Order: sequence, then structure tokens, then C-alpha cells
Amino acid sequence: MRRKIEKLIPQYAVLPLVLAVVINTAVYEGTALLKEHLTFYSLALAIDEKLPFVAPFIVFYLLAFAQWIISYVLIAREGREFCYHFVYGDVIAKIFCLFFFLFFPTTLERPEITGNGIFEQLVKTIYYVDEPMNLFPSIHCLESWCCVRAAFGMKKTPRWYRTATVVMSLGVFASTILIKQHVILDVFGGIAVYEAGYFIAGKIRSGQLKRRSDL
Repeated sequence: MRRKIEKLIPQYAVLPLVLAVVINTAVYEGTALLKEHLTFYSLALAIDEKLPFVAPFIVFYLLAFAQWIISYVLIAREGREFCYHFVYGDVIAKIFCLFFFLFFPTTLERPEITGNGIFEQLVKTIYYVDEPMNLFPSIHCLESWCCVRAAFGMKKTPRWYRTATVVMSLGVFASTILIKQHVILDVFGGIAVYEAGYFIAGKIRSGQLKRRSDL
């Protein structure tokens, strides 16, 4: 079993990936426990009010979880430094998210869903298990943007994977808005926060490598 895991995910990537999952869970679930002590704000713009509710986009929203798993496996297999840069960028970005979730928590008003189709039922399920909090920045968009960033840096994946990742990520971005899980500013916030984390992680890794080379 261990050999099968190591064949899929290199040993050097196991701890960083576990760390990323733990930090993500702690940030998202931990702040939810403090909801009674937080004051929530709305970042909804006039355009958010005009955009329709489109239940079928729940498919992109749910498929995002598969996208992240596939992307992180590929990131891990690309190489040690590549993996560390992206995973540490993700961890740092989640720390930024924690700051916003605690000190500038946001919420939104969800629509009443009247349909009984499969897409509507899936949205109702998401609404039930995921309260309208921890919205800015959008972790859904943060992770899918990470996938795009990684896809264009990978050397071991075919070129079509880049196109597929961009299309999928655009679908995820749209889904967060069109099923009314987020507003437009949450999308850009997710992208900006990951970019900040990725930049800082790059500086940290460069400093670490330089110190090693000087020894």
C-alpha cells in the first residue's frame, strides 16, 4: 500500500500536502466555530444583484474538488521545488484568508430555491452544509487559480491540460457567483490572495536555497 502511494505521490510531497489540508480545514472550520462572535459585512455590488441564479453551474462547483485533487497530485509529481513553492504558497494564502475571515467576515443573502430538479437539489444540499460565511476571499477560486498557475508551469503534462484547466477554472469562478455562493469581489479576492501567497513562498524558498548554497 505504501509503495502504491509513493508511486502516485513522491515521499517528499506527502507532508507538505498533509499540511495544506490541515491548514485549510483549520482555517475554514475553525473560524466557523466563532461565527456567534463576528460581525458580518456584505460585498455585494449592484451587478451581483442583477446576475441570475443558474442551478446547473453547481456541476462546476462540485467538480472543483476533483480538479484540486488531480492538480495537486500533478504538482507533487512535477518536482520537489515546484511542489514546495505551490503548496507553501497555498498555506500562506490560507493564513491571509484566516485574517479576512476573522477581521472582515462577509456574508450574502441567498435566493429561495423553488425548483425540485437535480441541480436545484444539489444546490440546496450545499446551502445546508455550507453556511454563507468565510466568503471573502473565495477559497474555491483561490484553489482553482492555483491549478491554473501550476498548469502553465508544469513541464510533465500535455499542452491540452492547460486549456482544460483554464476552462474548468473559469467554470468554477462562474459557478461561485451563479449559484449565489459568492459575489464577484470574492472571486478576485481569491486570485489576489493566492498570488500574494505564491509570491511570498517564492521569496522564502529562494532565501532558503541561497543559504544552503552558501554553506
